[in-house]
Amino acid sequence: MNNAFAYVLGVLFVLLGIAVSIGLHEVGHMVPAKLFGARVTKYMIGFGPTIFSRKRGETEYGIKAIPLGGYIAISGMFPPEKPGRKLNWFTRWVRDARINQQTIDGIYDENRAFYRLPIYQRVIVMLGGPTMNLFLGIVFAAVTLSGIGVNQTSNKIDVVFDCATSYSQTTKCNAGDPAGPAKQAGIHAGDRIVAVNGKSVGNWQPVADALAKGGTTTLRLKVQRGNQVLAINVAPVLARRAVIDASGQKYVTDPKGNVVYKAKPVLALQLATERSPLGLDKTFEFSGKALGQTAGMIWDLPNQLTKLTATLFGGGTRSVSGPVSIVGISDIAGNVAQSNDYDLAGKLSTGFLMLASLNFALFVFNLVPLLPLDGGHVLNALIEGVKRGSYKLFKRADPGPLDTAMFVPLMTAMWGILMVISLIVIAADFVRPVSLF
Repeated sequence: MNNAFAYVLGVLFVLLGIAVSIGLHEVGHMVPAKLFGARVTKYMIGFGPTIFSRKRGETEYGIKAIPLGGYIAISGMFPPEKPGRKLNWFTRWVRDARINQQTIDGIYDENRAFYRLPIYQRVIVMLGGPTMNLFLGIVFAAVTLSGIGVNQTSNKIDVVFDCATSYSQTTKCNAGDPAGPAKQAGIHAGDRIVAVNGKSVGNWQPVADALAKGGTTTLRLKVQRGNQVLAINVAPVLARRAVIDASGQKYVTDPKGNVVYKAKPVLALQLATERSPLGLDKTFEFSGKALGQTAGMIWDLPNQLTKLTATLFGGGTRSVSGPVSIVGISDIAGNVAQSNDYDLAGKLSTGFLMLASLNFALFVFNLVPLLPLDGGHVLNALIEGVKRGSYKLFKRADPGPLDTAMFVPLMTAMWGILMVISLIVIAADFVRPVSLF
């Protein structure tokens, strides 16, 4: 396939996934809002000028020019202004915002206003979007890990060694090295272990567990060789092997920094790496870790942006774990798609994992309790609930709904900050893109 064409396909794949993620986020808000009787006037993907729209019932559905998000418009986000409020620059700002919102809402049955919904319904509406992203993130992760699968140590034999050396399996034997148990038992390269001690296996882990548990006790294996399934008994031998930590990624070292070795039962063979699916438990485990890492990155966002700005203007290597915009994600997807280092399964796996990570980021980021983010609306609803509940408890007059219009200056400032962050990240993606190769 032509590299340029493959690059475009990779970009389109991710852009389509992002569009689906944004669209379903807004569906997560819109569906409960409509079910609870609120008036939804707009459902839009993107911002800026409208490219296409069609009105069905009371809701206009459309696509806008700038694909940096989406929104739905629910009437009555701001409650009516309370009488007797003194005018100053701040309250005039709030009043203008309220009047503008009322002009957009037009005339409608105010019993369907958002602020009139019960607290729990408002919380459900606002959590609907992030919850949809959480669901999508898990689905994309499941497609990758439990569907396409990942490269992992398989139950297929790649190499059978002549002996078990003191430190590693090798084709070169030293004096005193015991003969390789697998070779002595008649196991060949290309064989696949399909059962150990009477239990069927689909990967190497059950064999490794049996080795660790049984020591040098003879293992009863069933080995598939071509169309045959052979019964082979093999007695492991002890050989010194480096101790690996609980993560499975690093060697354990002593206080002096030397690698720690321990006698372990071995068969003196090397396994092939194959792509195979993981259980759904691994998908949920991955999703939990991804959510934790995303939360940590968002918490560290000011520091990440400082480093990114320094890299943008001062040069240097871009961190692969820092923030990336749609531009950067698309570029990475395109480069993976045209790379010869990935097979088709690897390219699809990478693309779906990117979409999973994006949805986890949308889920966590939208829960930040600041307006105009969904978490800010949830916090306001909860504050209102506590306030009105406490007034009722002490038999005081109901204070009415929390006046969210008073937070318009804060929302404006937050929109400005988000736009500045977006521009910095997009500029970095153009000038100093993330490199995976």
